[in-house]
Amino acid sequence: MQFNRGEWSELYALLELLDNQDLKIVNDDLEIIDDNTFKVIGLYIQNNNNEYYFDIKDIDVDVLKNNRIISNVDKTEIRQYKEVLLNKILRELPGKGSFPIQEMKYILEKLTEGNKIKSSSNFKEDINAKLKDNRLNTIVNKVGYSIKSSLGSPATLLNASSNTNFKYLVEGLSKDDIESINNIDTKTKLVDRLEYMKDKQAKIKFDKVISDTMNQNLQMIDSKLPEILAEILLASYETKEKNISKLLHYVSENNFLNYTGNSEMYYRKKIGDFLLAVTLGMMPGEIWNGEYDVTGGIILVENDGKILVLDAIYYKEYLVKYLIKNTKLDSPSSTRYKMFDIYTDKENNCFNLNLQIRFIK
Repeated sequence: MQFNRGEWSELYALLELLDNQDLKIVNDDLEIIDDNTFKVIGLYIQNNNNEYYFDIKDIDVDVLKNNRIISNVDKTEIRQYKEVLLNKILRELPGKGSFPIQEMKYILEKLTEGNKIKSSSNFKEDINAKLKDNRLNTIVNKVGYSIKSSLGSPATLLNASSNTNFKYLVEGLSKDDIESINNIDTKTKLVDRLEYMKDKQAKIKFDKVISDTMNQNLQMIDSKLPEILAEILLASYETKEKNISKLLHYVSENNFLNYTGNSEMYYRKKIGDFLLAVTLGMMPGEIWNGEYDVTGGIILVENDGKILVLDAIYYKEYLVKYLIKNTKLDSPSSTRYKMFDIYTDKENNCFNLNLQIRFIK
């Protein structure tokens, strides 16, 4: 039963939702704007091909595994273990990796038979909820949520992989230039290699997203999205700026797609749609049909233990604004992805950059 801070945080989110059933919906500044619309009346988690369902009652919770009751937990117990868990998570040093919390063994076995909340990266959603929608006075079943915690290291929104490689063509470099660039191995080698190309007045042009699957997924969102992301990715090394909101402003000022009127509005809309798709459904290595798996939004676990919700049902605009304001480009391993290593492909000199996106906090 050794889990990292993020995995322990997901257990904490489960306990908190079992105890406090009214969802606190927030805006992009994390101010509560609605705590009356949704009430959690049940929760689902998927683990090792088993489905656990938590049927929440007034004073206790029935735990069902594959539709069969396996245990019952009193809410007073849930409350006690919730406080212990939060204190234990906060005492552990960030970045420590997996660690045990012996005090949680009893409640974890009763709730999940000792399993962590989420076991597979094949699912975007970490937890599903059965909700009472007070606006419509209806029950909505299996509403998917992604859990993001401030108790651990900032979560990754888009993981680096071979599917997130962007290919660029570069002209105007001699063989000696290319050899010199590839030999740059400073602590800031990616920026230094780009500056060398700029000093040589090399022309850099985006070629393509190397993965056909990823390219198709991006074009499902917007036909110009591969070009926009490629421009933002390159700009992050030119400007040494990683914050997506600031990079959007930079790209909008340059307006390489020549949008008329308020150009930032166009770029912001397209990147907002992209971040929303990555959050709610799209995976780079799988053909995406445009539908969302995470239908409810993001459950945020705050440093003080509060559970807040960025809602994708009634308040999607705040979720998009939050994603733009609170994400950044992250540099994955330059060695693994050979970023700014110039190579020849069909007589063209090329280099790759890899796209990875992380929450700022």
